[in-house]
Amino acid sequence: MNAGLFDLPGPLFRAADLALSPLPAAARLVLWALFAAAVSMWLYKLLSPQRKLVAAETEALEARHELNAFEGEMDEAWPLIARMLKASGRRLRLALLPAIIASLPIIALIVWLSNDYGYRYPEPWEETAIRTTPAGFEARLDGGEGEERTILIGQAEEEPEARIPFPAPVPIIEEHKWWNWLIANPAGYLPEMAPVERVEIALPQVEIQPFGPSWARGWELLFFSFFLVFSLIIKRAGKIA
Repeated sequence: MNAGLFDLPGPLFRAADLALSPLPAAARLVLWALFAAAVSMWLYKLLSPQRKLVAAETEALEARHELNAFEGEMDEAWPLIARMLKASGRRLRLALLPAIIASLPIIALIVWLSNDYGYRYPEPWEETAIRTTPAGFEARLDGGEGEERTILIGQAEEEPEARIPFPAPVPIIEEHKWWNWLIANPAGYLPEMAPVERVEIALPQVEIQPFGPSWARGWELLFFSFFLVFSLIIKRAGKIA
């Protein structure tokens, strides 16, 4: 199975991204962050009981103010603490399920982004370290530049025991796990008769911006930063509780 549940919208995202291809990758990621924030906040507002949430938030705020102004003994403060916790817990219960449902399309988008913006195939001059589990096997990339890429696995100075297809730049290939029904590995899986259980490929990361530390050059920091900013703006502008 090469497509999990959260992979199904991937072709639509890819088609939309192709239409935006004249824009730089960073600009496309900002637009995807805006799209994700708008969709998630709209779904949350649509599915959540906004009036009840506002009432619970107001009650929790009033209880907090009363507790802050209270100057009596600790034993006398427990009713105020209980009231504040009860209101906060009620708000959490009201918001939890709508928030989870509203996050599902965003998970699908993040899965696609991690596949298409995460890693790239190495250039012919770039060395690529490959580690197997269990250790003791030699593995190397074969093919490229129009040829079908594969990973050759075998013992040192012997003919390869396995030729694993490598159709997508993914850093880990292993046997099919239960969670792959939700999120599939675009590079596929190791066959049951493979001599190893796991292959880790040190692929180069796709760099969206050419400056800063290596962990900040990928898609994650840019996307999630703008997603958070756009979500807060939409929440405030839309008066979403």
